[in-house]
Amino acid sequence: MIDAINATVIGEDVFTGKRIGGKIAPMSKEAWAAKFKKYAIMAGVNEAKKNCHGVRKARAEDAAYAGMTESQMMACFGWTDPKMAAHYIAQANRALLGQSGMAKMFERDRSTNKGNRPALNERVTVLSNKWKNA
Repeated sequence: MIDAINATVIGEDVFTGKRIGGKIAPMSKEAWAAKFKKYAIMAGVNEAKKNCHGVRKARAEDAAYAGMTESQMMACFGWTDPKMAAHYIAQANRALLGQSGMAKMFERDRSTNKGNRPALNERVTVLSNKWKNA
């Protein structure tokens, strides 16, 4: 996998390896999708919703979660308009803010736990208005 990543030329067309007029011809979107599907089936992935667009979308989400800027994402994915980058970044920020907010709430709950109250992860029943472990 590392060799494949290192051999990748970023920002270039996908080439077929076929020579037309002395030059190697770029592959159309349709041809690339068909080739992707062929190799996915060979790898044992034969689901209708698994396609090259899904891989691109997943990588865009990963890039946003990794903290890439709009400009970086536009350069990596070939977008000329920042709308898609902004969409993925907003989606990642929303999820990350939710996670960090819940972590703060959990830490507060844990730090305010007094000796007579059970930890949040313990099963509890209330008997005679006193906390008891079940």
